[in-house]
Amino acid sequence: MTAPRVLVLANGLVYDGSGGEPSIADVVVVDGVIRAVGRGAAREALALTGETAAPSHGVQHSDAVEYIDATAHEVLPGFVDVHSHDDAALFRPGGILPKTGQGVTTTIVGNCGQGCAPSSSDPALEEYAAPVLGSFPEGKFWPTFGDYLTDLATADLGIEAVALVPHAPVRAALLGMSRRPATAVEIATIAAMIGDALDAGALGVSLGLMYSPGDVADRAELVAIAAEVARRGKLLVAHVRNEADLLSDSVIELADLARATGAAIHISHLKVTGPRNKGSMPRVIDQLDALRLDGIDVTADVYPYDAGSTTVMSLFPPSTAERGVESLLDALKHPATRQSIIDGLEHPWVGTSLENQFAAVGPSRILLTGFRMPAHNQFEGRSIADIALELGVDPRVALTELVLAELGRLTVIVFHTDIDGMITALEWPHTLVGSDGLPRESGTVHPRLFGTFSRLLDRYAGAAGPLTRTEAVRRMTTAASERFGIVHSARGAATVGSGIQPGAAGNLQLIDPARYADRASYEAPRRSPDGLDAVWLAGRRLR
Repeated sequence: MTAPRVLVLANGLVYDGSGGEPSIADVVVVDGVIRAVGRGAAREALALTGETAAPSHGVQHSDAVEYIDATAHEVLPGFVDVHSHDDAALFRPGGILPKTGQGVTTTIVGNCGQGCAPSSSDPALEEYAAPVLGSFPEGKFWPTFGDYLTDLATADLGIEAVALVPHAPVRAALLGMSRRPATAVEIATIAAMIGDALDAGALGVSLGLMYSPGDVADRAELVAIAAEVARRGKLLVAHVRNEADLLSDSVIELADLARATGAAIHISHLKVTGPRNKGSMPRVIDQLDALRLDGIDVTADVYPYDAGSTTVMSLFPPSTAERGVESLLDALKHPATRQSIIDGLEHPWVGTSLENQFAAVGPSRILLTGFRMPAHNQFEGRSIADIALELGVDPRVALTELVLAELGRLTVIVFHTDIDGMITALEWPHTLVGSDGLPRESGTVHPRLFGTFSRLLDRYAGAAGPLTRTEAVRRMTTAASERFGIVHSARGAATVGSGIQPGAAGNLQLIDPARYADRASYEAPRRSPDGLDAVWLAGRRLR
């Protein structure tokens, strides 16, 4: 008989994820599953190994036993990132290190309607999504979303990965990047593909109503999708159409899908953007509370920063995405259409409910990142206004020239978020935490990729912020698992419950509160927090 694999964390201050007060206890994990929590549990675990006394700090009993004296340390469940873009990064060497480096042991992919499955032979969607997802994995082809889910479940990824069905690649598999409403027959096919993906194990569906091609889906298509979600009791998640002047209308649009189908809904990265909308989040929270009182099951997630980040394509009119990046580049190559685009950057877009972010916040508050040409290295992470000043041209001209030269594969960091509004959203009892980190392999990234969870725990929990430490831990662990219906696993076997309790997967982290500090900043974003001493996934040490 194979000896059990045992992890013992003794005498730590355990935050179990329930929201209750922490307590000094031992945590024992056997073969990836938490066996016992409480005082004296370490002695029982040692008995399993034939030991009679606890060893000194950090001593390994054998290859199968790890014992740590966690005195003066906190023991937390592994964090759940409810809004990640790790879809492709999961299959790249080192792609998940930004997450495990901040204590995340479970990542939810497929967000903002974007993803890399089902795969397509048309490169348009991959080129459009690459600034958000990074390079798609070579040698991988997933004919169905179920095939992708199988890889998530069976590959040794170094993290637990679960997924929402992203609307864009499902739609693109049938219609490409075409900017037209689907026919009734096409809607039925899209809905059937989504239903199959949900039956294969997806947690729900993600809509990207700000991005192509999801922004052209009409109500009939969206209702059909929501109905598939509701029928299975899963979650409809959305990057709503407009987070600025029309945020309230965008919430109403999503709530309408819930009313029509009974689907539970979740708003991705809840925030208000643009200077004109500063101070409006309390009204949005009132609107969400009213929806809940009316029977709409609505929640949201938040990241604790004053800037967002996305593909540079989002700065241009949606009409330029007919064939993805290629159609934008074609438009910029021709003088007449190029000048029309340049002129349009200063004004709200006519005939669409999407926001013109360039016009809303201005070129001084938009950074360009992800340059690949050596001649442009000096522009990495700098504002459009600053770059334009160096080049001696209008900021709009600088933007279009660089996008054309870099073949559209740039990312932007946009300082558009009302930070007081973010705090108000975080105070709402029904918000969770998602990083929305864009895992670009090189260059400047938004610090949320490396620091979302440490920043929230360091700056916005306890005496420093609006949440108690216990509530912050609950939101980032058990509440997230429960809302998204995550069944954590150890060695491929489903476990019972989440957090730190007997029967749950041994997804844990060890924090030294005396040293714990968020270190990721806009100036130096690729830095993990100090004071995170260890992370385990199903009892296996990740760091």
